[in-house]
Amino acid sequence: MKKWTALLIALVMLFSAGTVIAETAASPDLYDLYDETETGKTWIGTAVPVMDGVAVASPVGLPEKVTMLEIWDGTAYRPVSAALPVADGKVLVLLHETDGAKPAIQAYSFLNSGIAPQTGDLMVRSGDWMRSRVNRAVYDASVISWNGKEAMLLTLSGDTVIGSPVVTTDGKLAGIILAEYAEGVNRYVALTVPEISVCLQEAAGILDAPETDNRPEGYQVTMKGNEVTFDWSGVSLPEVKEGEKLYHVLVDSESSYLNYMEIDENTTAITMLLTPGRTYLSGLGAFAETPDDLPEQIAVTALPEAEKLTEYEFKSLVFAIAEMPEGADETTMPTATTQVTEELLRSGRACMLSSSSYKVDKKMEGFSLLVTLTAPDGSNYRYESQWYYDPELMGEDEWYTRMTDTGLLDMLDRNGYPDGIYEMAMYIDGKLADSFSFELIK
Repeated sequence: MKKWTALLIALVMLFSAGTVIAETAASPDLYDLYDETETGKTWIGTAVPVMDGVAVASPVGLPEKVTMLEIWDGTAYRPVSAALPVADGKVLVLLHETDGAKPAIQAYSFLNSGIAPQTGDLMVRSGDWMRSRVNRAVYDASVISWNGKEAMLLTLSGDTVIGSPVVTTDGKLAGIILAEYAEGVNRYVALTVPEISVCLQEAAGILDAPETDNRPEGYQVTMKGNEVTFDWSGVSLPEVKEGEKLYHVLVDSESSYLNYMEIDENTTAITMLLTPGRTYLSGLGAFAETPDDLPEQIAVTALPEAEKLTEYEFKSLVFAIAEMPEGADETTMPTATTQVTEELLRSGRACMLSSSSYKVDKKMEGFSLLVTLTAPDGSNYRYESQWYYDPELMGEDEWYTRMTDTGLLDMLDRNGYPDGIYEMAMYIDGKLADSFSFELIK
């Protein structure tokens, strides 16, 4: 691992100096990703080479379980030694051996971060299972904040694939597509070159970091989908001094706030719905005031990305921010809005609107519902409820909840709304039912 750490650090230093230059005469292009199974190699996606032995990709569209991940570098199939999730799980840094051979596909040079390319000088390149390549022109580009990261909002000449590189006409890498924008046609969010460099720094830190999970003996964390139970029944509780109280503390590693619950000797566990794809830190501590930091001993819990909900032929028809007319009663259905403003979110008229279809022959209850809102600074807010399937509603199961009743906006109302892209997602029993993003209009 030390070799990979040194390689990534050297790569970051080269990016910072703006001197990453290819050493072969071949043109830069995509690598193809394969899963080596008992029945042979199966194409599963593409990756963007940034240096011999290092590529970046998006986990979107990749299988949840892979037998043996391999890269085709134009010369040979190379087994992937490590696939490191960074940028809150939205990017994979792939490390692979080269056996000293020069790949036939050249790595991309990085566009100098001080250069702002014109839209006519950019295109987005994607690939498919036949190793074909499709280029899309960039009609419009603007700089935005997305999950607390610098990004570009692009309008393309056609659709593309998440994980595709944004390249200049002279072959330099300007960004990587990481999400489809909810509003408009053929609009995508791309991470910029400086943020890709941050991803590589984060990957180097993962490789070089010591074990951070130092939970006390007997502290157990178990997961059932996104339902997570924290159990300290077997823990020798910390000493509580006069004036202190004992708390269980939980924090999303990318969020700016703590969750905590005062406990006593009769409380030995708590179960919560947490957001798939996020990493949480938790532990027990004694505090004189309400907790403002993590305890010294913590457990690290990383939830896997959620699978897409397909049971009962479930289909999300509408999932959006909607507006309730002024003075309307609760029997009135709100109308989905095409623009989300800060004034609307603060007004009390904003609603979360959902409509879906499914097929069941009897009413089924007991399913969890989690709706999340991720702000541009990366903070993730959660609303827990219950879900049921009803044959009388299955053609169009439509409902709404006022945003003020969800608690998703409480901290934003108090601390302010960051500029940039917000994301909402809905999970039923831990599986992704739908998601969308919006740019907040001040």
